[in-house]
Amino acid sequence: MRTLPVTEDCRVQAEDYRVQALVGSKSLETIRDHWRQWENHPNANFDFFSTVVESRPSVVNPVAIVLFHKDIPVALAAGRLEKVLSPTSFGYLKVFRSAMLQFTIVYGGLMGAWDEKGSAAFIQYMRRWMKNDRIDAIHLAATHKDHPVYQAALRFVPFFLRDILMKDNLHWSADMTDTTELFKNKINTKHRSQFRNKERKLAQFSGGDIRIKMYQTPGDVATFCADAEKISQATYLRGLGEGFIDNQEMRNRLGLSALNGWMRGHVLYANEKPCAFWLGTLYQEVFYLDYTGFNSDLNHYSPGRILFVKMIEEICSANKLRSIDFGFGDAEYKRRYGDRNWKESDLYLFNRTPTMLVTNLSRKSITLLRVAAEKTLKRFDLLASVKKRWRNSAEKTVHGHAHAEESAE
Repeated sequence: MRTLPVTEDCRVQAEDYRVQALVGSKSLETIRDHWRQWENHPNANFDFFSTVVESRPSVVNPVAIVLFHKDIPVALAAGRLEKVLSPTSFGYLKVFRSAMLQFTIVYGGLMGAWDEKGSAAFIQYMRRWMKNDRIDAIHLAATHKDHPVYQAALRFVPFFLRDILMKDNLHWSADMTDTTELFKNKINTKHRSQFRNKERKLAQFSGGDIRIKMYQTPGDVATFCADAEKISQATYLRGLGEGFIDNQEMRNRLGLSALNGWMRGHVLYANEKPCAFWLGTLYQEVFYLDYTGFNSDLNHYSPGRILFVKMIEEICSANKLRSIDFGFGDAEYKRRYGDRNWKESDLYLFNRTPTMLVTNLSRKSITLLRVAAEKTLKRFDLLASVKKRWRNSAEKTVHGHAHAEESAE
């Protein structure tokens, strides 16, 4: 990774606040102790962040934007300066991709004590940094809409230089403080007899026993990745280029996670064949649900739900938990088991260049069309069925590619 110089006049000072960029792995070491003190999400853990950065060829440099108050570090934004093809989507369809040099603030990367004045200084700094170092865009990944930095961006960046029409997502969690047994009972009361019956029928259909195995040690990573990939490669998410992918970056991430005792991978086997998986991270007494997938041919037997119930039961029994984080997006099971939610949104800030102005205008136009289409479909109660057909189409495409590869072999 090359070292990107940060222009001295990029520094912003306002009411005892000063902002500075630390660029490159060596520079990040100077703020490591504060970073360690503030990190509260596995994505922004110093070692995990470094592992991801080293695993991605697209990354130009890791960067920490540090906020000082009276020359004392009080907050930072951890991210990657990277060359990306940023997609603009209409539903599940990616209409076009924009090639750009982008600074991505990772999820959980806004750490420390952010306040209104400090966030204002930060946004002013970012705008100068983009201009002076010719950075095309800044991406705040799935940021809480009430966060001071998010609000400062809306206040100080003109609407034609930011994308604010990204769809809001609900993020769900379940409070487990002194309620672990109640949560287990909630699941068991609702599903004990129902899923025992499903388990029995799944075993009969598959012609063999079903079993669940948990993977959590460094030696488990290769086996878990291989079995999870067998399931994930046939899901609609793979057709969209998302979800779990068994590649070197994933194995590096899970290797570190397992080494630190965070990894919790569960696979449901039917007649010794993997048919569902869940991957989670146990970090600072919070269980984060990261990836899941199941064999859609077995949908009638609910293998994903069976595994979910068993996994949560095991995690609750074996560990002290503060909460369960259900991950990005809304879903029926999250609404059923979660007791707290908040709105998150991806926010893009663009450099004031002709190319980025046109890019943002195009993104806004497509997003407006998408919002109008979704409202129309929702009005006629067609949105859910259209989404289902779109997902099925993506899944069929993946199945078709898989069959073609098998024939070629």
